[in-house]
Formats: sequence, structure tokens, C-alpha cells
Amino acid sequence: MSERLGLVTYEPSHRPMFPPEGYAGDKTCSETRATQIDEEISRVVEEAHVRVQQILTEKRNILNELAALLSKNEMVQGEELRKMMAESKA
Repeated sequence: MSERLGLVTYEPSHRPMFPPEGYAGDKTCSETRATQIDEEISRVVEEAHVRVQQILTEKRNILNELAALLSKNEMVQGEELRKMMAESKA
């Protein structure tokens, strides 16, 4: 689902486990639409990658503190992690 492709689902055709020789399967969309789907997937993945890098860069100090704590204790409880995150926001 995307603005470009709309609110539709494109599912791959169900192929037999051992297709007979020359079996091409059923196409669920045109080559043009398949290209658009590939482009849209690439766009979504790239946007997510950029966003993740941004978040990790912004939260780098927490990650460093967490890495040091994990090196020391091997485990961090949820409450301790929440406290670290709250302190970094302040």
C-alpha cells in the first residue's frame, strides 16, 4: 500500500513445488506494474534506512552508554533502559 500504487495487494502466484517443464505460472500484474512495485519497495526501504541512521545518530550517546553497560553486566533490565532514555531526553 502506497500513494503511488494505491490500496491494493499484489501477491505472487502460487507455484507448485515441482512445476512441470516449461511452467511459467500465472502473472498477477503486468511487467510495468512489477517494475513500479520494485521501485516502490526500493523507495520505502531507502526511506527506512535513512530514518534509522538518523535515529541512531541522534541517540548515539545512549547506544554508547548501553554498550558499556552491556559489556559490564551482559544484561540490562527494561526499567534501567527506560531510565537511561529518560535521562538523555532531559
